[in-house]
Parts: sequence; C-alpha cells; structure tokens
Amino acid sequence: MAKQPAPAVGQTGGGAPRRRPASASSDHWKRLLRRPAREPVALDPHAFVDELNKRLRADPASRDDTAFVVEVDDAGRVVATTWHGPEVMKPVIARIVKGVIGEYECGRPFVYDR
Repeated sequence: MAKQPAPAVGQTGGGAPRRRPASASSDHWKRLLRRPAREPVALDPHAFVDELNKRLRADPASRDDTAFVVEVDDAGRVVATTWHGPEVMKPVIARIVKGVIGEYECGRPFVYDR
C-alpha cells in the first residue's frame, strides 16, 4: 500500500484551499458594510457653504482667492451654492464637494460650472 502525500501548505487533506481564519478587523468591516447608510445632515445654504469653506481652508491646495459662496437672486432669495476663484482650482473644488456628498445636504443645487 502506498503512502498518501501530506497536504501542501494552504490546502486541506482533500486538496481544496483552506480559508484563513476571520480576523477582528475583517469582522469590523463586515459589520460596517451591513450597517444602513446614515441620512445626510440637512444644513441651510449658508451653513453648508461654511462647512465647505472650512474644508477648503484645511486643504493643502487652498488659495486665498478661492471660496465657496451662496448665490442669491435680485430679491435676496438663495438660488444655489457655488464657488469663486481661478479655474485651476476646479479639481480641488470637485474633490471637496464630492467629499460631503451623502454627509450634508442643503436643498439647493451646487453650481460647479459657473
């Protein structure tokens, strides 16, 4: 009778690959992914722009000539939120606005291309 070969590293006796034991970190991420998404925090347009400006000032690419602003019509009603500054700041603006999607909402559109 012939001797059976020993299983290779990472395999079970039947030749099927063995699964790694679950780690605490893996379980943590699985729980987070199963958790329902949080509802975005509703902010008035001015508070929304304040939050965007706070993030802009904390960004290493921030420039003094760039800011998020609230756009109003002739009657003083809020129309949208947007930004002022040089065109070279568009990627920074896009990154900051994308970062708050799902976290905050203000009920007014954000005008990226002004």
